[in-house]
Amino acid sequence: IGAGMIFLHCVQRLLFPYFWDDFWFLLKVVRFGIQITKCKWRGEQVTVLDKFLSHAKRQPQKPFIIYEGDIYTYQDVDKRSNRVARVFLNHSSLEKGDTVALLMSNEPDFVHVWFGLAKLGCVVAFLNCNVRSNSLLHCIRTCEPKALVVDA
Repeated sequence: IGAGMIFLHCVQRLLFPYFWDDFWFLLKVVRFGIQITKCKWRGEQVTVLDKFLSHAKRQPQKPFIIYEGDIYTYQDVDKRSNRVARVFLNHSSLEKGDTVALLMSNEPDFVHVWFGLAKLGCVVAFLNCNVRSNSLLHCIRTCEPKALVVDA
């Protein structure tokens, strides 16, 4: 029996080298699905910002964004998004529930602005930065934003 177990283990390692990694990942996904379902039943609304803030509290020095060789930790992103929120709070008339259209390319500042606006309670409408002309105007009119944030 022992030799058979060793043989099966070797065959599994040869034919399915990532089996255990995939298995543990699947368990993690199922556990996350159960947590989401429990939150739905309780009527709780868990946002991406809520999950980010809980991770930032637990592991502030862990890398969150790696972009063109620069590393932004959870703490860095939290601090920068707080600065963005303060700028909007002090220099705009945005209030909780207002819609803000975000037209930015894929860069770290996109996440900073998104989380900063979410911390203010604003609804963020993501606009595709590749859309132009009449299509872009249609998207902007449809989401009826109180402000439009664009990158350089």
